[in-house]
Amino acid sequence: MTDNDNDNHSQVSIDIKPDALKGDDISMDSSLSIDMIKQPESLETSKDKGGRPPHLPTSDTRNKVFMLSSVGTRHEDIATVLNISADTLTKYYKEELDKGRIEANASVAETLFKQAKEGNTTAMIFWLKSRAKWKESTQHEISGNPDGTPVEVKIVTGIE
Repeated sequence: MTDNDNDNHSQVSIDIKPDALKGDDISMDSSLSIDMIKQPESLETSKDKGGRPPHLPTSDTRNKVFMLSSVGTRHEDIATVLNISADTLTKYYKEELDKGRIEANASVAETLFKQAKEGNTTAMIFWLKSRAKWKESTQHEISGNPDGTPVEVKIVTGIE
């Protein structure tokens, strides 16, 4: 191939546009992207895969979740009230669930603490066991006779 042949080839123009693109309203310039060409409906990819629509939290639902959580309502029950799954509840309302649980525990702890300070022995015992790590322990020790003979067990029933 000579230089002259290369020059002739560089001047050859081939029209490779599909018939649908040969109209005046569409040009094949470099700014045209494949996304700009409308696909037939059968080929379009849709993000809608069916099922429930995505959940959108509102200030009302956030308040409702906080209030229900702050009185000790289980997550599954709160999700049922909102007609969403428990996973969706924790995904969108984690902060409200956590704050509600903390406030509920603090309220009950405050009452328990007041009761313990006023002399309620049961409240005192519970507080010390749960908060101060106190515990009741009973120790049973069983040992044999020093000479190695079996231990005798005598059962006394009071009936002769």
